[in-house]
Amino acid sequence: MNILTYKNHLLLLSMVLSTVQFVFSQNHIESCGTSFSEESISFYNSIAPQLKTIENRFLNSNVGRGTSAKPIINSIPVKAHVIRNSDGSGGLFEADINRAISELNQVFNEAKMEFFLCDGINYINEDKLCHFQKGDEASLTETHYVPGLINIFFTNYIENNSEESICGYTENAGKTDLIVLKNDCAKNGSSLAHEMGHYFSLYHTHGNKASGTDELVDGSNCDTAGDGICDTPADPGLTPKIMGYGCNYIGTAQDANGDFYQPDTQNIMSYASKICRTHFSQQQLARMYAFYITAKNYLSCPSFNADITANVTETCEDSLTVNFESTTNEATNWQWDINSDGIVDYTSKNPTHTFKTGIYDVTLTVECKDKIATRVYHNLIKIGTQNEFLDEDFEDFDMLGKHGWSTNDTAGNGYNWFLGKGITPSEGTGPNIKNDSFLFVEASNGEPGDVAELISPCFNVDYENSGLEFSYHMFGKHMGELHVDIKTAEGYINDVIPPLVGNQQNNETDDFKTKTIDLSAYAYQTIKIRFRAIRGANWEGDLAIDNIIFQTIYTAITDKVYKVYPNPVTDNLLYIKNNNPSEVATYTITNLMGQPFLSGTINNNYPIDVSRLSSGNYILSIFNGKSRTVKRFIK
Repeated sequence: MNILTYKNHLLLLSMVLSTVQFVFSQNHIESCGTSFSEESISFYNSIAPQLKTIENRFLNSNVGRGTSAKPIINSIPVKAHVIRNSDGSGGLFEADINRAISELNQVFNEAKMEFFLCDGINYINEDKLCHFQKGDEASLTETHYVPGLINIFFTNYIENNSEESICGYTENAGKTDLIVLKNDCAKNGSSLAHEMGHYFSLYHTHGNKASGTDELVDGSNCDTAGDGICDTPADPGLTPKIMGYGCNYIGTAQDANGDFYQPDTQNIMSYASKICRTHFSQQQLARMYAFYITAKNYLSCPSFNADITANVTETCEDSLTVNFESTTNEATNWQWDINSDGIVDYTSKNPTHTFKTGIYDVTLTVECKDKIATRVYHNLIKIGTQNEFLDEDFEDFDMLGKHGWSTNDTAGNGYNWFLGKGITPSEGTGPNIKNDSFLFVEASNGEPGDVAELISPCFNVDYENSGLEFSYHMFGKHMGELHVDIKTAEGYINDVIPPLVGNQQNNETDDFKTKTIDLSAYAYQTIKIRFRAIRGANWEGDLAIDNIIFQTIYTAITDKVYKVYPNPVTDNLLYIKNNNPSEVATYTITNLMGQPFLSGTINNNYPIDVSRLSSGNYILSIFNGKSRTVKRFIK
């Protein structure tokens, strides 16, 4: 062998060894330390119907989008904390942080989210934090945590309670916004995105179970097993042993039906080699977006944001002129999308706009030098009165505001109204009796005495004999209070019925109870109803309401006052005899759904021609200026 051939062989051997070393290093998995508590899982499950509806709207909006409108990307602030040695040495460089954020934005762009550093980097020079153990978060949060931002702590080494090295983990319960990440993992391009996926409610693709997945390959249980996402293939739990060269799955595991797994080895939420993980699925993107606008839309950078104020945001009238103001003093450019259709309507700092009847999102993008922030204010503007009588069972809700309802977490602690289904997240409190939707306040968030408000849309009280009925469930060791108020043109009238205080049920499985509010004192007015929940002493106080129905309390027509004949109707003529002819009365004929067809003033000398009505059942309603009476008749 000549010397040239020998050198070529050495070079080839060196390249092979380097490749083997690279593949080994990339397949060496330091596990993710994120785990989901039963309470967190319960909370995700309870708002799943709300998330699912938003997901579907998100996915549909990505199909056939017009070219004239740009997609709205929500700007989400991140606070970076770099842990270094006590002498200031070590730790990530600013360039490393910027690169990590840039890579994060590439994969989250399709979720309509982008991240930016808020107020620079916070450096923590403390030796003992460089070797960090999960569970010691108080040593970070007591001094360095910034509320309202996603706090990411970068440190040299992280271990779990078993003293095993982990790449990082996430805490996102309530208004906790925390990610802890190992420095080396921050540089690999997928670990930060993986933990951010957990922050926005995603499970691993193999699910949240310690021993393999329960998801079937055929996808028949994809909604309830594995990661609960149906466009991610069932994943048996990827490891280096079943990852071939080139990010291929070479395992032979089978599911309960005997089908072979074919997992997505490039999904960011998998345990595939970090270099292989490049993307989220479309439904994962939709889930993160839905969770952001449902549970995490309070995130805002204090110094640079797209925060706004408005002199007024709602009215029961059919139009409203709103004066907007951007509160970002640093901004030099403003883009207002007044109805969030992707088209810029104003470019001044403080525009004025007149809205017509409807419910509107408002989007503001602000820019200053190299900084850009965008924020969508969902259902901010509400104009007009409920067209039909209030009758709400919350079954088709996604966001309350889209139906004219609004909520207010008065303390800003996360104690607020959520859409639930079946049960509430916390064991031992709240309803657990049925599988339909309701609204509830999550007592695990907040502090004793915190108040959560739920406010109805405007609706008219057209008759004196009107009322509002609602169902409620209040069970828990530390149950708080439920108050009902009415807003008129003059302001709120508190406690229109005696407050409901403490347990109203004996068990979670007890039926909802009902309460009726007399609205006769508000006849001929436009009003709103406010449900005010006050938190009890501890987390065992989830209260719920359902089936809010505005109703006219009808009195049956009797022959003593009005004689209605013939019934069934013959010859298309219906007669009404008013036995008190000096009293002027009007009539309305509707179908059983309340849709009006005929109306007029009762005249004893003239029958009502009902020839335009098809055959069926109808309601005759008579109003004498004081009360309303009804009678069913057949044509």
